[in-house]
Amino acid sequence: MPEIKQDFIDLIKKRSNENSKAIKALSDLNLTGICISILRQELDSFIRVMYLGRISDFNERERLMAQTLKGERWKVLTANNKWRPVTDRDMVEKSTEIKGYIQYVYKFGCAFIHLSDYHNYNDEDPFEKLDYTEEFDIKLYLNQYHGFPRETELTVNAIEEYIPKVFEKISTNITCYYGSILHDGMIEM
Repeated sequence: MPEIKQDFIDLIKKRSNENSKAIKALSDLNLTGICISILRQELDSFIRVMYLGRISDFNERERLMAQTLKGERWKVLTANNKWRPVTDRDMVEKSTEIKGYIQYVYKFGCAFIHLSDYHNYNDEDPFEKLDYTEEFDIKLYLNQYHGFPRETELTVNAIEEYIPKVFEKISTNITCYYGSILHDGMIEM
């Protein structure tokens, strides 16, 4: 069973390494929408690690990791003794207990993974669709962790240079939790 944990972490590392190369190259080409999609992929790895790290049944953790390695979708047993797929929402909710910014990156990134009006960001900035609280929280996060000027209007153009930094922060945070997964530790709030 220990090799399942290592193989799962190795899979995440491979994905992160490829995403890192891609985001650097695409950022240089100003392909912002695709960069945000890659950011969302990295966040997917992060929320999976966080979700696993909140499960105290270590056999269940390994079962879920094994499902990934077999190309299967994660499923959990319900109170009614039926298997139910684990949704992205389930994982985001569990991760949001720990890191509040996840929900914003996730929501924004999903709009760039799926065809949406957000792809029209050169003509109509998607940040205009955020409510005051969402905009405030995103600015606060970008300012605290990346030095984004709080007086700067939140637009796609204004955050372009910060996307690789946000990616790096998420990627670095993932690596901080590998030990908890590999050594049957818990990720606490």
